[in-house]
Amino acid sequence: MAIAIQPYTEDRIVAVKAFNQRLGAGGVAPEFHFPESHIPYWLPPLDGLRLYQQFYVALEGDTVRGAFILKHQDFSLSGATEPVVYYHLPVSEGIVNKVYAGVGVLMLRSAVKMQPVLFALGMGAFNRPLPTMLKAMGWSLSAVPFYFRINHPAQFLRQIAPLRQSSGRRTLANLAAYSGAGYLAIKTAQSLRTSRGDRSIRTEVVRTFGPWADELWQYNASRYPLIADRSSAALNVLYPPGKDFICLRITREGETVGWAVLLDTQMRANKYFGNLRVGTIADCFAAPEHAAQVIQAATQILEERNVDLVIANHSNTAWGKAFLSNGYFEGPSNFIFAASKALAEKLAPLDTNRPNIYFMRGDGDGPVNL
Repeated sequence: MAIAIQPYTEDRIVAVKAFNQRLGAGGVAPEFHFPESHIPYWLPPLDGLRLYQQFYVALEGDTVRGAFILKHQDFSLSGATEPVVYYHLPVSEGIVNKVYAGVGVLMLRSAVKMQPVLFALGMGAFNRPLPTMLKAMGWSLSAVPFYFRINHPAQFLRQIAPLRQSSGRRTLANLAAYSGAGYLAIKTAQSLRTSRGDRSIRTEVVRTFGPWADELWQYNASRYPLIADRSSAALNVLYPPGKDFICLRITREGETVGWAVLLDTQMRANKYFGNLRVGTIADCFAAPEHAAQVIQAATQILEERNVDLVIANHSNTAWGKAFLSNGYFEGPSNFIFAASKALAEKLAPLDTNRPNIYFMRGDGDGPVNL
């Protein structure tokens, strides 16, 4: 029977639950199951709102064989406002049943037909199924650099998974942690990499983003060839009061320099971070020349909160330099940006513009797992 791509409606909830049960029986982890409500809990479609999600299912008769999400949002693309759509959480029964191995390709082709200007973000590694399929279909892929700064070296050495993947590595990491050698080496390296800070900046925790954020956006959006809408209207939907976000307004002599959105998360047996308390710079914005001051302010707030480690992903080269000048290290990244053919054409020449596009953890499906 042919597979048809249809909107996820209320009458298909039972079929989605059965789909998830089959995935679970095949060993697929719950975080890769599809939502069992047809109304998105995050960014539901609302009248007049241009930032929302839509759910789709791949149907064989009345049976769900796959599903995916399209997140709609305005972007500043080469200085003009255009909708750019995020393709995420594509899950196919082909993961557990080879009879349906072609469902993933069918879903991607259907999404491209509906919304040609697409991107994907995250995805774990270049050799995983989705990035492999995107590359085969002509998408352009690149890693979004990963930056980290260590606040408590001993805890870091005792918990960080990549340093503890073998008995030899664990022994060396433990020795460095307990002897104090690791503390001295890490703190010295970070200090040598940290430029003199700007003492004139001031940081304020805010509940919502106001006209000051709109002014910053209007003046600076066009300075990045591709960046998601960071007006106050969008930010207050993405980072609403009452959640775990720490929203900062950063000023100098009364003028807004930039802003940042932070997370402070106590990890529990995390596959990367163990039991570390991790501070994340999930999102931020400023003119490129003020990037270092924003990173300085955000880092200081998280270190004052006594996190063990501060992390961030950022695609823009100027912001990467700002992280490095604030003592951050650059580590291996599993956070991948993929542009559809239509999006790559709009960014042409892509190789020239790629270092200046603007993506962080707060883009895509947000700072999940942090």
